Parts: sequence; structure tokens; C-alpha cells
Amino acid sequence: MKDIYYNIPIDFERLTGKKEVDKISLETSLRQHLFLLATTALGECKFDETYGSEIWEIDFDLLKSDNSLKELISETLKKSIIKHEKRLELENVEVYVSDHNLGNSVKRRMKKRVSFAIKGLIAETDRSFVFSSCFFVGPLSY
Repeated sequence: MKDIYYNIPIDFERLTGKKEVDKISLETSLRQHLFLLATTALGECKFDETYGSEIWEIDFDLLKSDNSLKELISETLKKSIIKHEKRLELENVEVYVSDHNLGNSVKRRMKKRVSFAIKGLIAETDRSFVFSSCFFVGPLSY
């Protein structure tokens, strides 16, 4: 089973039907796991209450400055990645925050868009790895 990675979400119908389940590359597995770490609230996983990030804690705190928001998100992602993703040697987490209009001309909502980039080395292959994604806070959505 080592070095075999499966797509998230797992197709349990195929699994219980004893059929082949989709396999993915190491890089895709890392991307999926990093996104899961970023969007999982601490305490949400009952088997490990430290799994996830503190991003949900600040979801409705829109009074935070963009700089303090960037710093908090960067630190919680670094801490979570170092603890839960041993396949990646973390080099840097960059976070960008911008205001974003959602909706149409009749109904508009302003949200903060958080974009992040995670850079590191894949421990197994010693190759560079970059993952970037974004989500909105206030309330959290992606």
C-alpha cells in the first residue's frame, strides 16, 4: 500500500463492490491533503482534534486587519502542515488577502478573498512543489 494514493472523496460504491478505486499521483495527493488541512476546522476530526487549521476561528472576525489575517492564516497553515504532512518539507507559506465583490448588480456581498501558496520539497523525490488555492472568509466558502 505504500506509495499508492487514492482520490478524495473515495468512491465507496466501487470499494464495497470490490472494484478498482481511482489512484492518483503523489503531487495530486499532496494538493488534496493540503486543501483538506486548510479547510478543516480544529476539532472536526474526532480521531485527531489537532487536525486542521484555525482559519475557521477567525471566519466571522472581519474587523481583523488584512496583515493580522495574513499572519494568522500563514502561521496556522505552517503549524498544521509541519505536524500532519510529513511527505512535504515546508519552505514557505504565502498568504494574500483582498476584498472581493460577490453576487450581481442587484444583490452584492463583500467578502475577503484569501489566496495562499504553499512551497516546499517533496521529501521522497526531492522535487520542488507548489500548491496554491483560495477561499473566502466571512463566512468561509470555497
